[in-house]
Amino acid sequence: MSVLARVEYKREKPYPESKIRLIKSIEEYARKYKYMVVVSITGITANVLHETRRIVKSRGGALKVVKNTLTKLAFERLKEEKKGLEMLEKHLTGQNAIIFTNENPFEILIYLSKNKIKREARAGDIATSDILIPKGNTGLPPGPIISIFNKVGVPTQIKEGSIWVQKDTVVAKKGDEITQDLADLLNKLGIKAIEVTLQPKAAYMDGKVVEGPDLEIDVGKYEEQVTQAHREAFNLAINAALPIPEALQLAVAKAYFEALSVAETAGVITPETAERILAKAHATAQLIYEKIKDKIEQSAS
Repeated sequence: MSVLARVEYKREKPYPESKIRLIKSIEEYARKYKYMVVVSITGITANVLHETRRIVKSRGGALKVVKNTLTKLAFERLKEEKKGLEMLEKHLTGQNAIIFTNENPFEILIYLSKNKIKREARAGDIATSDILIPKGNTGLPPGPIISIFNKVGVPTQIKEGSIWVQKDTVVAKKGDEITQDLADLLNKLGIKAIEVTLQPKAAYMDGKVVEGPDLEIDVGKYEEQVTQAHREAFNLAINAALPIPEALQLAVAKAYFEALSVAETAGVITPETAERILAKAHATAQLIYEKIKDKIEQSAS
């Protein structure tokens, strides 16, 4: 029995027009865009959601908050057109939105990860980076709030009828838990301290579903690996004297200095080695002279 049939079997009344419009809307977006990414919006503020929607739209996509049951019905109606789409259904639990896009999902998720949105801190949040309260006028009048500044270790003074922070102060390190006092203070100062991005649950790509953990790419880690691979390949090319443009100049220079070293060691006189060989011979002769001189003086005494 299909999802639609199962749901309708349990219902005594047909779906209202508003819900039918939502189902058709999802169908339309799924047809219009090549890829879909289900993202969790649990705990996400309206401001973050709005800003994320703006970013996705600026890249030619769309972000839609969805109802799980209605979305499953839409997927059921699309099963002939979008093979494998039903595999997304198990991820439609909790509060979700779907990013519809013609852009490779990895690219847009990386972009969102690099452009995290800041929101107000709440008690119990974990600091996503070091949080600093800057030096200067807070614009807040003196009052009980001074005690909160003291609690979180921010030095202040009263000047010109306002509370001034005496120096830049880090009030939380990355990974620290935000206390209620600190959250209240940051919010009063208008400091949005928590960086947020939507958490991907799964993506539909070319008839297949990619699970959330496989969508999370550490760009910095991959950049480091590529840099290391390039460095090792470059060194190998130089040592193997591969005639490629990137390594040829250094490979020739390396060969030249190695040949020069061999010639000096073997005492082969050339315009390039003559001065160094003669200097080495002079130093050796001087050393022998000093040793002979010492022996003669010892014998004489």
